Amino acid sequence: MSKKNIQVVYIITKLELGGAQKVCLSLFKGLPQAGCATKLISSAQGPLVQQVERSPNVILLDTMMAQISLRGVFREFYTFLQLMNRLRRLKKQHPQIMVHTHSTKAGILGRWAAWFAGIKTRVHTVHGYAFHDHQSRLVWWTIYLCELVTSLITTHFVCVSAQDVKTGSALFPRFAKKHSIIRAAVDGESFYQPAGAVSLPSGKQPFIFGSVSCFKPQKNLFDLLRAFERVHMREPRARLEIIGDGVLRPQIEQWIRERAFGRVITLHGWKQPVAPIMKTWHAFMLSSLWEGLPCAVVEARLLRLPVISYHTGGIGEVITDQENGLLYKQGDWQGLAHGMMRMMGEAAFYRTCQQYQDLLTDFEVPHMVQEHILLYQQLLGGSGHNHKIV
Repeated sequence: MSKKNIQVVYIITKLELGGAQKVCLSLFKGLPQAGCATKLISSAQGPLVQQVERSPNVILLDTMMAQISLRGVFREFYTFLQLMNRLRRLKKQHPQIMVHTHSTKAGILGRWAAWFAGIKTRVHTVHGYAFHDHQSRLVWWTIYLCELVTSLITTHFVCVSAQDVKTGSALFPRFAKKHSIIRAAVDGESFYQPAGAVSLPSGKQPFIFGSVSCFKPQKNLFDLLRAFERVHMREPRARLEIIGDGVLRPQIEQWIRERAFGRVITLHGWKQPVAPIMKTWHAFMLSSLWEGLPCAVVEARLLRLPVISYHTGGIGEVITDQENGLLYKQGDWQGLAHGMMRMMGEAAFYRTCQQYQDLLTDFEVPHMVQEHILLYQQLLGGSGHNHKIV
């Protein structure tokens, strides 16, 4: 199958500063440079919309929102009809076109819209699963059953972590026979720093912990804030900076005001690019309750930042406890605090984590783009399903 015959429609719910969005946009922009054709369908909302809104190959839908709600069932149905009609038109122009979805809502709506539009190849990238142990059983079963039924019409799954493969193989029929692992890539040129570029601050200079995160329940930022509060009581030079925004910002701002932490905690909001800010940090923090394999962790290691995180999703596939960071059980915010104190107080251990030689070639954008092209060629050519398993 020639590259010029590859026509892919990417569908993602919202263009915010998340790992799934970065991957989707990298593919949307990267495949045409290799001779393929791409289109993108997403919401008209999000901080990354301005990067693509003028492109003739982008379709922005006002009705596509990030959250599915029963109150908005008519809006969701209307969005589904819009998707289906758009895909039907595209299929008439390009009979071999395929659909590749990212994120849970876009993944379900997009794959079914493609199925009803008669598009035969329907690919979905798993960036972690929307059902998890921190939900009620009703919510868990509702989301799982939607994913289960949709898996039956999915041609192929792309996973960013081996943990997602393990979960999918256990819960979805034939998942083990129709999946690949292709790592979520980051912009290595913007983030790479040589060993020793980040040094421990001396004396009373601030030690800056940083995180990149949506302000959503998934990211569990209040555990991070509790850990920081404990650390700052013992080490006043500790600072915390967070790049991101979201629905929980008012509650987080109130928490900061109540403790008079306005001078030691900085909420940057959404920033693009993030690398210039991250280069001023000394360690990276993450307290998420569910993840696939967050790009920010890879970016932090390219910057030589030790990572202190909960052992969530595929994070353990990049961070090795005691070698390039510290991993703790979910909910152990006291452990996060202990890890922060250790990074601040043990210079030799900090340098060991900082200078660890990570193997991150699979996370480079050209590698990710080429792996997707090979997968698409196999799927369109009718060859085997298991493109790559690592």
